[in-house]
Amino acid sequence: MFQYKKYHIKNTDSFKPDDFPKVQDELDNIKNGLAKIPGIHSTDIIISFLKDPSFKKTLLGTNPALAGLFGSDSLVTTHLESLFDSCSTNNSFLSDYEEYVRKGIS
Repeated sequence: MFQYKKYHIKNTDSFKPDDFPKVQDELDNIKNGLAKIPGIHSTDIIISFLKDPSFKKTLLGTNPALAGLFGSDSLVTTHLESLFDSCSTNNSFLSDYEEYVRKGIS
């Protein structure tokens, strides 16, 4: 069955944060959640999870507190994940978006 993407990102589109306010809201929630977890947070692990939510099993082994945060009902990442999925064929957009997420959670 074909699954529709939440965002329609064309190969000519460029990432502009202001076009995605719900992504920013979710990013702010992640940053607030991370502030409550002691220790080092790997941005690479978080981005890997957002790109592929099935990565949670690996996340559990490397950082259980982080896995708990992303497994909780209070942390919604639907828009972040959908945008990663929707822009996967536009390398420029993907690169800019990933950098934006990195800065947003660091």
